[in-house]
Amino acid sequence: MSKIFINYRREGGAYAAALLDELLSRRFGENQVFRAARSLAPGSDYSNSILAAVVECAVMLVVIDKGWVEKFESEVCSSSVKRSWVVEEIEEAVKNSRTIIPVLLAGARNPIEERLPKGIARVARLQYLRFDYRNTRQDVEFMSEWIVSLCPQVQRIRDWVNWRS
Repeated sequence: MSKIFINYRREGGAYAAALLDELLSRRFGENQVFRAARSLAPGSDYSNSILAAVVECAVMLVVIDKGWVEKFESEVCSSSVKRSWVVEEIEEAVKNSRTIIPVLLAGARNPIEERLPKGIARVARLQYLRFDYRNTRQDVEFMSEWIVSLCPQVQRIRDWVNWRS
């Protein structure tokens, strides 16, 4: 069971999500971090697997890149676009009372509640953390400490001093 779920958009946050996955997996163990692109088994029903991972997680990191809110607004304007998995995952986390931490990437601003889909509008009110390409190590260290303090069931497998091993 993965304790840390990384929620991201493929269009803008995928590289940051992959880097977060790599760095947090080194810190907490690969089996403790869920990122759909890495964690889903071939042949598995991704819709069931993703929602089950949300239910099982202790904390969800919502990766917010520059333009994150605008992508929701453009989806609302297009009737042919299916409902976003980003929204589905966050709504499932809210429904199951999971800790949700917005993670703002370089250039991203905290979203405005009125501009988000109703089911995830509360993300705008949640205290965020930053993940900046200029400070990845420090930002992940800070994030890791908060994850452990907010969700004691998430345990580190190694100290940051040994993060390369």
